[in-house]
Amino acid sequence: MERKKRTLRSLVFVAFLFAIAGQYYFIHKRDYLWDGVALYALAVVLFGRALALWRGEARRKKRAFGRALWQLLGRNPWRLGFLVLGLALSVYVAFVAEARSRARPFWDLFILWGVGIAFVLGAWLDWKSLWRRLTRLFWQPPSPEGVLVVLLVLIAFLFRGTHLGSIPYVLSGDEASMGLEAVSVLKGQRHNPFVTGWLSHPTLYFFLLAAFLRVLGITTAALRLASAIISSLTVALLYLFVRRAYGRWLAVISAIFFVSYHYAIHFGRLAINNIWDPFFALGIFYFLHRGVEEDRLGDFLAAGLMLGLAVYFYMGARLIPLVLIGYLGYWLLRERQKIWQSAPSLLVMGLVAFTVALPLLVFFLHHPNDMMARWRWVGIFPSGWVQQEVQRTGKTVWQVLWGQFLKAALAFNYYPDPTFWYHPGKPLLCFFSSIFFVFGLVDATYHWRKRENVLLLLWFWAVIIFGGVLLENPPTSPRLVLAIPPVVIFVAMGIVRVAQLLQLALNKGRWMAVALSLCLVLFVSYQSVHFYFAKYTPSHVFAGLNTEVADRMGRYLRALGPEYRCYFFGAPRMYYSFATIPFLAQGVEGMDVVEPLKQEPDFVQSDRVPVFIFLPERKGELAYVWRVYPSGLLREFRNERGQLLFISYEAGG
Repeated sequence: MERKKRTLRSLVFVAFLFAIAGQYYFIHKRDYLWDGVALYALAVVLFGRALALWRGEARRKKRAFGRALWQLLGRNPWRLGFLVLGLALSVYVAFVAEARSRARPFWDLFILWGVGIAFVLGAWLDWKSLWRRLTRLFWQPPSPEGVLVVLLVLIAFLFRGTHLGSIPYVLSGDEASMGLEAVSVLKGQRHNPFVTGWLSHPTLYFFLLAAFLRVLGITTAALRLASAIISSLTVALLYLFVRRAYGRWLAVISAIFFVSYHYAIHFGRLAINNIWDPFFALGIFYFLHRGVEEDRLGDFLAAGLMLGLAVYFYMGARLIPLVLIGYLGYWLLRERQKIWQSAPSLLVMGLVAFTVALPLLVFFLHHPNDMMARWRWVGIFPSGWVQQEVQRTGKTVWQVLWGQFLKAALAFNYYPDPTFWYHPGKPLLCFFSSIFFVFGLVDATYHWRKRENVLLLLWFWAVIIFGGVLLENPPTSPRLVLAIPPVVIFVAMGIVRVAQLLQLALNKGRWMAVALSLCLVLFVSYQSVHFYFAKYTPSHVFAGLNTEVADRMGRYLRALGPEYRCYFFGAPRMYYSFATIPFLAQGVEGMDVVEPLKQEPDFVQSDRVPVFIFLPERKGELAYVWRVYPSGLLREFRNERGQLLFISYEAGG
């Protein structure tokens, strides 16, 4: 092999020399034309020979690559048939789903999509080995490490899955909007899981929420439960990922902090799909690591499955392939032989991901505006925000971008989330965890040549740039959720490094570093949990006044029941279509009274009992209603601060 490479280099070098000589004769010794032609002829012959060697080597590699893929299929034509059939089913589902009327049911296509994925996975699986591993997994006694991970998952669910109906204390409009999409699935109004719906979110997530609502009822707690479960399971993937990349102790510290991290807890309690991003990212990178290092095809299949499914959830997951490409590129530069050996398995991973994602990718192919909708709406360049900011402030474009960068990069240390999705009134890390985060980030940057650190740095900075710098109003907390795993690991790295340095400075044994790092992570974990449940939750700052009105109003109308019809005097500040109201007030019809009432109402229908709801600024119009319904029941609804939210008047009271 090396001899062929030397021959190839020599042929190219000598051919280049003859070509230079031939061109020299053409330019400077024009009287010796045929000498130049002869020199060029020699160059062409030598270069042709080099091309022949290169093509022969390329053909050899292609043949070797093809043999490797055939070997992964077990040299079994039946497996090849299953693979082709699975791909064909995915292609069929993708194009039929795009052409079918959205009024028709799609369950047949959904089932065929699942069967196609199963065929593609089954074509590559070693079934005998799989059965042996599953048997060993479920029948062998649990190890102490396994018990610890399960315990951490349960504690994580305790922080995320209890009192879901009241923490956060109101159901936000975004949560309710996704809930209404799920309700439309239950009512048979939405059929296609391979398109986009509310705000261009993929609809498959709404079908998942619909399953929870069908089993548990249409409640706030049922709507939020899926997020609580997946955020809790993320602890296990985080532990596995960090243990493989950095070792057991850092994995323990990382998992403990993730369990208690207030930012992760908060989004693990919301019914929006952002919290699925860390789950998919950790799973993809963990299985990829293990697949390459241990040459296990099953891990590549798992990574491909998660990579394909991630497309159907929050838009932030679309950054994962970019990080993956950059990471594999670095890995290729550092360990070319290992990546080349894994190339067939990587191709299988991509094939599985393509099979899973294909129906939605075809939809995006036909509707590119849906693919880039969020970028067009809130991207600082396509929305025209940069130009407006330059005109408003007199700053240059680079100065504006620098301001954006500072706000995004310091989201965990200095700048608070300015939006209603969280709005903790402080950075996304507590005081001491912010310090350890900086130390961990410095440590990873200092040792940037380590492959695992390259991944964390690419991961973190990709989210900061694409989820912060290039979007309006950073640091908007939902857009940075994908950065939670690297942030947690940086905090854990900072804690462990500080403990190790103190151990070294005091000349103590390793036990001191272990004990100190455990004490530090428990301290910052307590600080984080105490902030969320003892300070943030009672403050009732989540989501804003209108959401508080909508939540209280929806619960009130739900208690009245469907025999009532609501006439809402909320415009122009609020309308009955505020998603929290129709989600909570299932079955109660509502009508907006947009124009101020100047006489007795003549729009009230007699088929249901009317209830009139007034925001404080329109309570003066109650007098006109009173004239028509003098014997009604008047109620005032106030929040815990005594602030008047709305007034209701039940005409049948």
